[in-house]
Amino acid sequence: MKMPFPINYPEMVVKKSGGLTASENKLAILGYHTFLSLWSYPNPYKMQSNGKELCDLLIVFDKHIIIFSDKDCAYGNSGDALVDWRRWYKKAIQKSAEQLIGAKNWILHYPDRIAVDAKCSQKLPLEIKITPETRFHLIAIAHGAEESCKAYFSGEDGGLLIDNQIVGDMHIGKDCEPFRIGQILDDTDNFIHVFDDSSYYNILSELDTVRDFVGYLNARQELLTQKHVLAESENDILAQHLYGVIKGNNASLQEISREYSDVYFEGGLLPELKQSKQYRDWRVKVRTSYFWDDLLQKTFFFVENGMSEFTTIPTIHEQSELFKYMACEDRFHRHCLSEGFLSFLSKANPGDRGTRILFNSSECNHCYLLLLLPREKYMSDTDYRAIRREMLTNYCKIIKSEYPEISYIIGVAHETSDKDYSSEDFVYFDASEWSDEDQHNAVALKTEYEELHLLSERSMASRTFYSEAPKMKGRDRNKPCPCGSGRKFKNCCGIS
Repeated sequence: MKMPFPINYPEMVVKKSGGLTASENKLAILGYHTFLSLWSYPNPYKMQSNGKELCDLLIVFDKHIIIFSDKDCAYGNSGDALVDWRRWYKKAIQKSAEQLIGAKNWILHYPDRIAVDAKCSQKLPLEIKITPETRFHLIAIAHGAEESCKAYFSGEDGGLLIDNQIVGDMHIGKDCEPFRIGQILDDTDNFIHVFDDSSYYNILSELDTVRDFVGYLNARQELLTQKHVLAESENDILAQHLYGVIKGNNASLQEISREYSDVYFEGGLLPELKQSKQYRDWRVKVRTSYFWDDLLQKTFFFVENGMSEFTTIPTIHEQSELFKYMACEDRFHRHCLSEGFLSFLSKANPGDRGTRILFNSSECNHCYLLLLLPREKYMSDTDYRAIRREMLTNYCKIIKSEYPEISYIIGVAHETSDKDYSSEDFVYFDASEWSDEDQHNAVALKTEYEELHLLSERSMASRTFYSEAPKMKGRDRNKPCPCGSGRKFKNCCGIS
């Protein structure tokens, strides 16, 4: 396929698999949607003589390594329920567990020997550095049992019943019961999450940012390894978690884990939640947040096809480091950031110029700078974007001079235009080391921009995401306000 733009950086072109089976293809698409394409690698291979597949989907994001094994196995109909269950479990879940442990061990020992294709012609462009902070998340997706499970339980959603007192070989032992899943291995260091046909799509589509997804995995693992848990379906655990997210409480599962020794999740919680007004209002509200995803995915298309207009760091790994702060935002903060960006764009006329600063309510040491700059008719695209990148960097320096507590500034430049075509430039400004000379130069730059009428006085405005003001007590009142103002809660929405 001929690309619509010139390939300026052929060394950055990445050719990925689209999934080797129909179910793997669906997983690859969900992976791109949830984790964004820059960090998602379907069907990577071990770089060795026989070139064995590593896993079905590999996500490498900051300190998190998420490994998926996807097995689509037909469920038997021998007439013996236990025989059919044992056979399916061994093929769909036990084999996945073996693949996941093998993939983890390979990455631990050979992090630089992973390819993105079966011929091992292209090395994984992300650098994997194993440190004490590295966290592995192992996920088995088991297809094929949904209809048989529905028939066995006379309805429900076709999801496997979860009982974490079932451990290891108890799943297929003499006292086993079909369609019940617990802890696959008696090994807390290699905890394996099992999702089935009825749940995996819901999890990846409802928790569709890397932070939201990993947050659920961590909370789920803590609950299942510390308490006795019985759930009629994975969807019921997900529903409880989502109810907390909608209320602004991402720690609802942890709170349950701390409060109770035995936890039972009744069936039908997810359909009940999805029919509620709270859920429908939430989905409408966060619709705006996908502007953030679209902005990144559009940029990554150019990055991974070598079609970026200009970059000082022409490697996929360095690009991933540049964009990881933007990709790390959860769905709630993407809504706030998208709303701030879109409202700024909507108020701008074609010839307007301006900047807006967006503070992150949970990360006090970084912020976003939005720059709108009109393109003059006499300017070439190359000249215009060179000027825009320079101005974007200068505005970042000025912000640091004004907000000394900020260490990292992500600058996003966009043109104000009535044309269909638009372009974006990004700057990641590391101000963690800031000298007196840097401060002096930035203040002088601010004065220069003010004299040239390129900088005017800005006002501070805060927005509240939830209809009811959040409540914080004690030391929590010193945390950043969830409204995104950049101030402490007690000095913002918590003022009584």
